[in-house]
Amino acid sequence: MRSTFKLLFLVAIVLRSTVVAQAAVPASPNIIFVLTDDLGPGDIGVLWQNELRQDRRHRTPHLDKMAAEGAILHRHYSASPVCAPARSSLLTGQHQGHATVRDNQFDKELQDTHTLGTVLQAAGYATAVIGKWGLQGGPGWPGHPLNRGFDFFFGYIAHEDAHFHYPFESQRPFFANHTDISSQLQRSYSTDLLTARAKKWIQEQVSAEPEKPFFLYLAQVAPHAGLRVPTDSHLTAETNYPPGGGTIGGVQWLGIPGQMVNTASGNWDQGLHPEYAQAVSLDGQPWPDFAKRYATMVRRLDDSMADLIQLLKDLEIDDNTLIIFTSDNGTQNAPGLDNVGIHDPRFFQTYGPYDGIKRDLWEGGIRMPTLVRWPAGIPAGSHIHEPSQFHDWMATFAELAGVPAPAFSDGRSIVSHLTGSGDGVPGTVYTEYFEWNRTPAWTEFEPVRRNRLRQQMQAVYLGRYKGVRYNITSPTTPFLVYDVVDDVKETTNLAGQPGVPTQSDFLAASLRQRRIDPDAPRPYDTEPIPALKLSADSSAGLRQRSYPGIWPWVPQLNTRLSSNERMIDYPGAVGSASGPIARVLDGLLEVPVTGTYHFFCSLQGRAIIRLHNALLLDADVGYEAGTEIASGPIVLAAGFHPVTVTLVNAGEDPELTLMWQGPELAKSPVPPQAFSFTGVLSPPNFLVGDVRIVNRGGIQFVEFILPQAAPLESYQPQWSPDLADQNWTSIPAHQLLREEQENGETILSMPLDLNNNSRLFFRLRMLNE
Repeated sequence: MRSTFKLLFLVAIVLRSTVVAQAAVPASPNIIFVLTDDLGPGDIGVLWQNELRQDRRHRTPHLDKMAAEGAILHRHYSASPVCAPARSSLLTGQHQGHATVRDNQFDKELQDTHTLGTVLQAAGYATAVIGKWGLQGGPGWPGHPLNRGFDFFFGYIAHEDAHFHYPFESQRPFFANHTDISSQLQRSYSTDLLTARAKKWIQEQVSAEPEKPFFLYLAQVAPHAGLRVPTDSHLTAETNYPPGGGTIGGVQWLGIPGQMVNTASGNWDQGLHPEYAQAVSLDGQPWPDFAKRYATMVRRLDDSMADLIQLLKDLEIDDNTLIIFTSDNGTQNAPGLDNVGIHDPRFFQTYGPYDGIKRDLWEGGIRMPTLVRWPAGIPAGSHIHEPSQFHDWMATFAELAGVPAPAFSDGRSIVSHLTGSGDGVPGTVYTEYFEWNRTPAWTEFEPVRRNRLRQQMQAVYLGRYKGVRYNITSPTTPFLVYDVVDDVKETTNLAGQPGVPTQSDFLAASLRQRRIDPDAPRPYDTEPIPALKLSADSSAGLRQRSYPGIWPWVPQLNTRLSSNERMIDYPGAVGSASGPIARVLDGLLEVPVTGTYHFFCSLQGRAIIRLHNALLLDADVGYEAGTEIASGPIVLAAGFHPVTVTLVNAGEDPELTLMWQGPELAKSPVPPQAFSFTGVLSPPNFLVGDVRIVNRGGIQFVEFILPQAAPLESYQPQWSPDLADQNWTSIPAHQLLREEQENGETILSMPLDLNNNSRLFFRLRMLNE
């Protein structure tokens, strides 16, 4: 007797309004992330410079064109107002409430965990870092890029060395993987050197493995001080950049010791851009030397981006290559170690329409000039106003690559914002930082922040509202509150106004998404994390959602449908499964008494446990099954706290043990009666595998990835233009393609030429005997 039941996989595919076969977002684009160093939010023409008076501005015509061909992220934030912690958060997908590199911990080892490199390597990408690293970890370099998911490294390993734009002339180490090649880099200017080698690496990848996508993290060191300019090797009356671009023009990698790039000739540090070399202000005074140098450095970055994009066109990979261009923090006003004058941001207003500079948590210190370009996926001329932060790129790239983001990471994918395909899941924008000095006392800034003492600082965003506080001396140091959508200069403090988040709201939001770091102590470390105010009855136990399949790590599963939901008594009651599986347990943990708690966990498998949004326990990368790990101190208020346990195992009983220790509470298992769940279980959606969109020869396919090989006739994919539509249309068998994978998975795929609706839903129906 044949019995039929539905295994539903519902996925909304939002299509662009042009040709349907080209409409869905392409899968696995090449990704180039260009991170500049100390480029201000007002340094790009289309964002600010073009609006300034003619005699006090510099131009970025190619970046302006990039913006017109792609999108501007108007509210994209760095993780930190200084380089090392910002880069740590970018690479690991963790904001500064969780990252292990915080404050001014330059050259501290990047944690041995998931990185953009490891995640994209697992998705089949070639990976490279070209430029500034600064997270190597001292002697022995345990945090070297080759140990953190990257196939190739070329650049400055130590952050101070990257203050010098001519490695040979400044006698600063510069590496190809582990080999110092600085003795071969005569007259090699940093922007040219890094751009030329990036072009060479891309060409090598496309030639050797044309079907393999790549991820390039291009960490340019300009316009960080010292204010060095290129050589005069190609100086003309119009430009100082080599003509053309791409495969045969622009800067080129020669690989000859003493002339590694084609601009390594002539006089070093003499190639001021001709547009600025003789520039004068309206009063007839020549521009100061620092202004000529700074404008030249930014223009060199601008030219290099045009060169890089031309390369993509020459190689015929431009259409499906995503480029992100941004900066690590706000504009700088320091000389750097290679002191060639001090940049004064007021000359070009490189802080843009904001107040604050590097090392500030005002908008000018962390709101970054960010452009994205992806012809196949991002509509030209887009303006994206939803807030996002550096840690969101981990989840974004994972989605594009067709793998889940690690649950260890804090970010949310912004693919739907980039492509205009939906609203996406709201993310978190949060940062904290310590610095000894003060915001400059410039008349261009609001009086309230001129010469304001920085010390301990914190900023948390709730929608359009930002809570920010400086010189924090206690947990109750008040937040200044600004509407940073309508008041980007932060002129009007809205604290206490009706309809605006309260001091308690901002404090609770910040405490619920961070953890204590002994290496970066804060005045609010001892403040209890507030419990929830419940408005509904709860049921005993936890909700368990199941996700069958082979998972490369403990995954984020918040946007995926589960195969089923059921209630369990406590985390250890999960039980065994018939095959590889991920499970999410969520509910409430009742804390009996306010005080400092410690949590402990052991299991067979891997797990990530969060309390609110705070990362409580990490048993993922490097975890040895059965060993006990500890949370360290976490201060909790009495009451109910949301808990989420995401675990992965091969199907056997994970034997999960969760213990705690607290005020008048000896170390012991967390009792079942401490757990409860508020809400209603969803109707069963029996999920099979995963789904993604791929581009094959210009045609979009939807792929269903099944956890186990099975006869083709066992699966019946269907589609509908309306989720509520009861008349689902079955996909004819002749439209299906089948592929066997080495890990035992089966992939069913079909072309997306089914209809011309703007929104399609897919489900996978399984027929069982």
